[in-house]
Amino acid sequence: MTTRKTTDSITTKKKLIKTLENAYNTCFDCGEKYGVYSVGCSSVYEGKCGVCGEIKRITETRDFAYFVTGIRKLKKEIEDEKSNSTTQKQEGKESSL
Repeated sequence: MTTRKTTDSITTKKKLIKTLENAYNTCFDCGEKYGVYSVGCSSVYEGKCGVCGEIKRITETRDFAYFVTGIRKLKKEIEDEKSNSTTQKQEGKESSL
Protein backbone atom coordinates (compact mmCIF):
# COMPACT_ATOMS: atom_id res chain seq x y z
CA MET A 1 0.00 0.00 0.00
CA THR A 2 2.89 2.37 0.72
CA THR A 3 4.08 2.02 -2.88
CA ARG A 4 0.65 3.12 -4.14
CA LYS A 5 0.67 6.21 -1.90
CA THR A 6 4.20 7.04 -2.99
CA THR A 7 3.24 6.71 -6.67
CA ASP A 8 0.18 8.93 -6.17
CA SER A 9 2.24 11.52 -4.30
CA ILE A 10 4.94 11.56 -6.97
CA THR A 11 2.34 11.88 -9.75
CA THR A 12 0.65 14.78 -7.95
CA LYS A 13 3.96 16.56 -7.44
CA LYS A 14 4.96 16.08 -11.08
CA LYS A 15 1.65 17.62 -12.19
CA LEU A 16 2.21 20.55 -9.84
CA ILE A 17 5.71 21.08 -11.25
CA LYS A 18 4.26 21.23 -14.78
CA THR A 19 1.62 23.70 -13.59
CA LEU A 20 4.28 25.89 -11.98
CA GLU A 21 6.51 25.72 -15.05
CA ASN A 22 3.66 26.68 -17.37
CA ALA A 23 1.95 29.34 -15.26
CA TYR A 24 2.27 32.88 -16.57
CA ASN A 25 0.31 34.58 -13.78
CA THR A 26 0.10 33.86 -10.09
CA CYS A 27 -1.82 35.11 -7.10
CA PHE A 28 0.25 36.23 -4.15
CA ASP A 29 -0.81 33.23 -2.05
CA CYS A 30 0.61 30.76 -4.60
CA GLY A 31 3.56 33.03 -5.31
CA GLU A 32 4.59 33.09 -1.66
CA LYS A 33 3.95 29.35 -1.30
CA TYR A 34 6.08 28.25 -4.28
CA GLY A 35 8.40 31.16 -5.00
CA VAL A 36 10.33 34.07 -3.57
CA TYR A 37 9.18 37.62 -4.23
CA SER A 38 12.10 39.00 -6.17
CA VAL A 39 11.14 42.56 -7.13
CA GLY A 40 10.25 45.75 -5.35
CA CYS A 41 7.32 46.67 -7.54
CA SER A 42 4.82 44.52 -9.48
CA SER A 43 2.00 45.06 -11.92
CA VAL A 44 -1.01 43.74 -10.05
CA TYR A 45 -4.48 43.20 -11.47
CA GLU A 46 -7.47 40.94 -10.94
CA GLY A 47 -7.45 37.76 -12.95
CA LYS A 48 -7.25 33.97 -12.86
CA CYS A 49 -4.23 32.50 -11.09
CA GLY A 50 -2.29 30.11 -13.30
CA VAL A 51 -1.59 27.85 -10.33
CA CYS A 52 -4.75 27.56 -8.19
CA GLY A 53 -7.22 28.77 -10.84
CA GLU A 54 -8.95 31.23 -8.50
CA ILE A 55 -9.87 34.79 -9.48
CA LYS A 56 -7.69 37.01 -7.31
CA ARG A 57 -5.17 39.83 -7.47
CA ILE A 58 -2.40 38.40 -9.65
CA THR A 59 0.99 39.31 -11.02
CA GLU A 60 3.46 37.63 -13.37
CA THR A 61 5.36 34.56 -12.17
CA ARG A 62 8.64 36.31 -12.91
CA ASP A 63 7.96 38.43 -9.82
CA PHE A 64 8.31 35.22 -7.82
CA ALA A 65 11.46 34.06 -9.64
CA TYR A 66 9.40 31.75 -11.88
CA PHE A 67 8.82 29.45 -8.86
CA VAL A 68 12.38 28.11 -9.08
CA THR A 69 12.51 27.57 -5.31
CA GLY A 70 9.24 25.62 -5.19
CA ILE A 71 10.08 23.54 -8.26
CA ARG A 72 13.47 22.58 -6.82
CA LYS A 73 11.86 21.63 -3.52
CA LEU A 74 9.24 19.46 -5.24
CA LYS A 75 11.87 17.73 -7.39
CA LYS A 76 13.92 17.00 -4.26
CA GLU A 77 10.84 15.59 -2.51
CA ILE A 78 10.16 13.32 -5.52
CA GLU A 79 13.77 12.14 -5.51
CA ASP A 80 13.59 11.42 -1.76
CA GLU A 81 10.28 9.54 -2.10
CA LYS A 82 11.68 7.39 -4.91
CA SER A 83 14.78 6.67 -2.84
CA ASN A 84 12.69 5.77 0.23
CA SER A 85 10.44 3.54 -1.86
CA THR A 86 13.47 1.70 -3.31
CA THR A 87 14.94 1.27 0.18
CA GLN A 88 11.65 -0.14 1.50
CA LYS A 89 11.45 -2.61 -1.39
CA GLN A 90 15.02 -3.76 -0.74
CA GLU A 91 14.34 -4.16 2.98
CA GLY A 92 11.23 -6.19 2.18
CA LYS A 93 13.21 -8.55 -0.05
CA GLU A 94 15.92 -8.97 2.59
CA SER A 95 13.41 -9.77 5.34
CA SER A 96 11.70 -12.42 3.19
CA LEU A 97 15.00 -14.29 2.72
